Amino acid sequence: MQVNKAIVGLNSWIIQDGNYGDFRVGESYNLALEFNGPALMLSSTRLRQCKRRHASYYNVIAEVIFATPEVWVIDFGIKVFCEAMPPRFVSSGDWVEGEIWIGVDPFFYKDRLHRIAGMPDLFTDWLVTRVQLETTPWVEDASEGRMRLMRNIEHDSWVDKEATDAWTDDEGRGDYLLSLSKSATI
Repeated sequence: MQVNKAIVGLNSWIIQDGNYGDFRVGESYNLALEFNGPALMLSSTRLRQCKRRHASYYNVIAEVIFATPEVWVIDFGIKVFCEAMPPRFVSSGDWVEGEIWIGVDPFFYKDRLHRIAGMPDLFTDWLVTRVQLETTPWVEDASEGRMRLMRNIEHDSWVDKEATDAWTDDEGRGDYLLSLSKSATI
């Protein structure tokens, strides 16, 4: 299974740190994608699957194609990495399933992880077909003993933009969704 489109997360700090410039609809970018999937489990299914749930969260069935104590890579039709120790039950060749979040590589892969012996090439040319800015209201939360801002997920909302504006959108706290299409498929 080849996945040619994806909707991925991007936080403004990734741009503010100088890792990328602002992203613009209609522009192509050579990107690696990261994932976070703390609840992935071993799967008996040996067929890559990818179904979007909401925002940049997906239910996947994926093959583990690379695993070291510091990083692992899965393939569900798109190859994505997680810079963390894989679960103890996971090794290369295993299959996993569950919900993952997908986002733009902040810098981990492009700066150093790509140099690890045996690491797959995760760079893909992606065309940005849509940029959405999260406008979900912020609320104050003191549940962990200190005051912090978090999104009111009961009122999830997004607006379309022509480009990210990481320094200005949401007072520099912008969270984005980038709709991507593999450049070769356009």
